[in-house]
This record gives sequence, structure tokens and C-alpha cells, in this order.
Amino acid sequence: MKTFKPNFAINQNNTQALRIIPLGGVGDVTKNMYLYEYGNDIIIVDCGVGFPDEAMPGVDLVIPDITYLRDKINKIRGIIITHGHEDHIGGLAYIWPELQVPIYTQKLTAGFIRAKFTEHNLPKNKIIEVSIDQKLDLGCFKLSFYQVSHSIPDSTGIVINTPQGTIIHQADFKIDWTPVSGQVTDVGRVAELGKAGVLFLLIDCLRVEKPGFNKSEKSIEESFEKATLETTGKILITMTSSNVSRMQQAINVAAKLGRKVAVVGRSFENNFQVARDLGYLSVPPGIIIAPDSISSFAPNKLLILIAGAQGQSDSSLTRAANEEHKQVKLLAGDSVVFSADPIPSTESAQNALIDTLSRLGLNVYYSAIASEFHVSGHAALEELRLMVNLIKPKFIFPIGGTYRHMEAFSKMAQGMGYDKKQILDAVDGDILEVTNNSVKLASSKIDVQNVYVDGLGIGDIGHVILRDRQKMSEEGVVVVVVSVDQHTGQPVLPIDIISRGFVFEEMAKDLLDDAKVVVKESLQKHTQKKADWRFIRRTVEDVLDRFLYKATERRPLILTVVVEV
Repeated sequence: MKTFKPNFAINQNNTQALRIIPLGGVGDVTKNMYLYEYGNDIIIVDCGVGFPDEAMPGVDLVIPDITYLRDKINKIRGIIITHGHEDHIGGLAYIWPELQVPIYTQKLTAGFIRAKFTEHNLPKNKIIEVSIDQKLDLGCFKLSFYQVSHSIPDSTGIVINTPQGTIIHQADFKIDWTPVSGQVTDVGRVAELGKAGVLFLLIDCLRVEKPGFNKSEKSIEESFEKATLETTGKILITMTSSNVSRMQQAINVAAKLGRKVAVVGRSFENNFQVARDLGYLSVPPGIIIAPDSISSFAPNKLLILIAGAQGQSDSSLTRAANEEHKQVKLLAGDSVVFSADPIPSTESAQNALIDTLSRLGLNVYYSAIASEFHVSGHAALEELRLMVNLIKPKFIFPIGGTYRHMEAFSKMAQGMGYDKKQILDAVDGDILEVTNNSVKLASSKIDVQNVYVDGLGIGDIGHVILRDRQKMSEEGVVVVVVSVDQHTGQPVLPIDIISRGFVFEEMAKDLLDDAKVVVKESLQKHTQKKADWRFIRRTVEDVLDRFLYKATERRPLILTVVVEV
């Protein structure tokens, strides 16, 4: 392996380590947020959200835990955003009001963030647009950028020159020589950085299990056209709402085949308008219609871009599938194209939505049976090998994937000649200590927990919320609060159960006391070495549902709050 040579002078007497702390994005595909801390200076890279799974009833979003930053806000020099996907920008509207520091990013991403801040009534004067060739001095950190291909324009790699050496933070990317946006990964710039010397590389690893190279994004348009020609009714295309390149391809097909385009779903509408206003979408005049006008056109003259690719319970596509959408009525002869793979936490939700659509007799195209409708925005195995070979870092940290992806990446890197000690294995909250010749995990770590966003109150009320309200009105609600040891999952405080509208007060005490015993006994059977709150919640709700139904022949809505201590 090539000997590492730093690209600027290092004070060899400097014994203070640079600290890198992931608050999200390690062992998880979403909720990306990374801290770089040296002395009195901190910079943050990305600020994303995670998405609830079926074990999170009533939860809208999951955001990083910034407890560690609360007494260090005066040290934060800025937040740098790599690109405009929700798992990299979605947490800003909830976290930034507490930090109120400058946000640096490229044009399209800045536009998306401004739209979010407008929606949340936040000031936009600290959203600072930077060009790809611009340099930033943020305290002791000297930053520059290079262009990469991804499934959204204006995606970047970040070069962070620090007192200990050069670090590259490479979030989502791929090697696409013919991207729809025209933004090709700047391998020349990457190679120059590798020749100058890179100490540490943080790199997205989500698609490391995919052999070879990804197909070009351009291949999607032909697949959209084929599906549209096969469809006698409306064609609905759903994708990540910020996938501007995919939107453009759908518009191109509609224009070619004489269909009008309706954009349905708040997230879709907002991102579409931002991208169009900033010149990232080319839209022929007269092709876009309002959702209210859908019923005025023959089904075979419509192409609908609709939100809900991950099967979100309150999305427009889910409401349409359940015949609850005001404008979109699904009929025999219609087709739905899923132009997005499910992220790990939403697989079951997407599958359930596909089943619902199939029961309606629609033609449904999805990746398990029609892989040509989605091309990943994440580098496959050979693309990752190419990037590592060009950068030639001394140490590597795979990010943005699950633990299995991190392990697969480690094996890949070892196959390229890296020693296992050069490949970092960390979790959220770990502290990586970086010096000019080493990267290691600190003996201590910070405590990070999921922070849940609930009750946004924006847009139409989804069918799940309506059903829960109906169930509460008819059967009542039981709230269970369980405090468990975060390492063992064992209860550490008395279990609390609160009942409303379920049983008469006279019989409630004995019944609920018995219910506490049942819950406690079920948790004591939990023998995992580490608490899994999803498992705990499911266990509590299942055992309590059976117990309460046997005792009362009623099934109240059971809400379980798991507190890890």
C-alpha cells in the first residue's frame, strides 16, 4: 500500500486528538449526522431523519439526539450538508432552532432546506449557498468540495483539512458516466486528493453487497415509457420525493406520449416546485395539471407523480390505495410503478401497500419483479473499490449502511490489502480519536437515543390515525410505561399502566395490577444481551392484548412507551 503523506504541515508535537462522533447513520441507513471536534471548534456534517417502522405507532419521524451539543453550541462553526435527501437534511427543521448556526450546502439542497424552513416558520438567513469549487474556513477546519453522481443533483464529497490530517467525508454517491443531471463523479479531483495524501475516509457502504457497477440512471426513462405504453388507464409513478432526475424522466415520457402530469403529495409538490424554480427541471408548457383537475381527463391521458414509495401510512399513495384520497381514484387498467427500493425499516410497509394495490386489480411494477424501474443511487461493489483505490486513505470508516453492510465493506477492504485494524467498526455515540498516524475508538462514548417526532399536524389526517381514534372511542386506550435497563432489557422501575375509556373505575385497579404482573413476567423472559425496544414494545402489546381480551372481551388501543435507562 502507498505510504501515507499528509498534504500540509502537521505539528508533530500536537498531542490533542481530533474527535469524530456519529450521532446517526452508523448501523442505520438513515438519520445521518456526524460531528468533527477539535479544541474549541465543531463542525457538523448532515442532519437527517429516520423513518418509523411498524413498531412505532404514532411516530412521524426519528431524529438524532443532540444532547452532547447543548452545552457546546458556541463551539459549532457550521453544519455542512452533502446533498438533499431527507435522511441528510430532514432533521434540520427540528434540530436547527436549538443550534441556530450557519448551514452550508449547494444550490438545490439549499432550496429544499429553505422550503422546509418556510413550512416551519423558521428564518432562512443562515442557509448559505456554496459552489462546488468554493472553500470554507470554519475555525481550524478548512473545507473544500468535489462533485459526485447520486440520485439527486448537487451531491458532494467533502474534503476536511484538519490539524491532524486530511479527512474525506463521502456520503451517498455512485459512479455514473451518463447521469440524467450531467453531474459526473469528479474522479480526477478524487485521484488528486489521493496522490496528495488522505488520512481518513468516511464512505457510504450501503450497496457493497451488490456486485459490479450500477446501471446508468438514464436507463430508467425507457422503462417508464414501456410501462406507460402497456397501461390503458392512469399510470402512477412513485419514488423518493427528492429524486429530481427521476421526475425529469417521467415528465419526458409524459410529453412524448401525450399525457398530462399531476404531482400529488405535499413532499412531492414542494420539491417539484423548488427544483423547477431553480432550473433543475425542464417542464414543457401546459403539461402540468393541478390534482383537482385529474377527474377532468381521460385516464389514458394521465401520468401521476405521487408520494408514498416507502409505503408510509399517511402518504397520498396509501390513501389512494385505501380509497380515501380526494383526487386520486384508482381503477382497473391503472398501473403503479415503484421506482424506489424500500429502506430496511420500511420493507414490510411497502410490501403491504403493494398487496393492497394488487388486490384492487392494478398492474404494479416493483423491484422484486421488475428491477429495471429503479437504479440505486449508492455505489455498488466495484464503484466502492474504485473510490477507495483512487483516494488511498490510511484509515477507513464505512457509514450509511447496516452492520451487515459495514462487515461486508470491511471484508472488501481487507481483500484490497487493508489490515482489519485500519477499518473502523463503530456505532452511534462512539468517539473516534484521530491523530496524524492513528484512528482509534476512545474508551468512553456518549449516550445517544432515538428522538421521536410526533403529531406534525401538517396535511391530511392519514387512515391509520383515523382508525386509531375510532378504536379509542369504542374500546378505550391503555398506556403502558416500561423503564428497562438499556443493556439487558429487564425492568428497573415499577411498570405503570394507565387506562382511559376502557373499564369502569371500580374494577380497573385489580385488573391493571394483574396486567402489570403479566407485563413484568413477559419482560423477565427477555434474555437479550442488549435491550431491543422494538421487541420489548411488541412483546408488551401482544401479551397485554391477549390478557385484556380474555378478562374483558375488549381490545383497547395499547400504546407502549419504552424508556431505556
